Amino acid sequence: MRFFVFAALAAAAASAHGQSVEELQRQIKERDAKIQELSAALEGKAGPEDEELARALERTLVQQGVMVLPAGSFDLEPQLSYAHWDSDRGALRDEWDAALGFRAGFGRGWQLQVGVPYVHLSTATDSASGFGNVSLAVSKQILPEEGALPGLLAAVGWVARTGRDGFDGNVPTGGGFNVLQASATATKRADPLVYFGGVSYSLPQARDVSGIHVEPGNALGLRGGAILAATPHASVNAGLNVAFVGASRVGGERVSDSDTVFAAFQMGLSTVLTRRVMLNLSGELRVSGPLPNFRLTVAFPVRF
Repeated sequence: MRFFVFAALAAAAASAHGQSVEELQRQIKERDAKIQELSAALEGKAGPEDEELARALERTLVQQGVMVLPAGSFDLEPQLSYAHWDSDRGALRDEWDAALGFRAGFGRGWQLQVGVPYVHLSTATDSASGFGNVSLAVSKQILPEEGALPGLLAAVGWVARTGRDGFDGNVPTGGGFNVLQASATATKRADPLVYFGGVSYSLPQARDVSGIHVEPGNALGLRGGAILAATPHASVNAGLNVAFVGASRVGGERVSDSDTVFAAFQMGLSTVLTRRVMLNLSGELRVSGPLPNFRLTVAFPVRF
């Protein structure tokens, strides 16, 4: 009799144990389902907008010309700039520019870029306003950054002689020559920094002015700098641009002292204002050459 009592108690205990395990498993499944539901809700809240905000660094890289736009993306960039020359550096005084830039990403690392400036330039005695030189460039991401190897971007561009030149004695709004350009830029990430360096070559096209053949000098350009992702929404950048300009020729004769070196220190701040709009503030300080003493630029790239 005692045996049957013990057997019944053991069976009851086993049954109770089985029910408690099944109950625990059910609760665990409910908890996991709730966690997945909450995770999905959080991902939904941090969807496209937060992803765009987190791309402040990448959008700065595109604006700096060291990265191409993703396929199917477009940037429209209105900008204003002001430059100043001191009175002891010649006749030029102030320059106000309003420009509109457009970029389009076509996939496979290709990008098209167009820039149209409107210029107001004043001298010590006169001033002029009008369209400047329109620029067109095609960029290609040749190599992605991989391991110790940097990323490499190449570009070919054309600057059209659409602005007024100053050969007639008037104040110019353009450079006076068509220019063919080619460049290559390397980038390397070292979070939170991105280092970049590049080389470019510009070939101004010779032309006849009042029956005289004018050949401006070619230019070899070097640039280097770094971009810091200060926050997910903002980045700062600094760099140095240098150009070695060859001597010009007029009527086949070399123009004395026409070769020169341009150099400018550049710094900037970029911050995301909305999902589509960024604010870029930048400044350039002259180091050498016939550049303005300083230039200040504000731009609002809009992503589509």
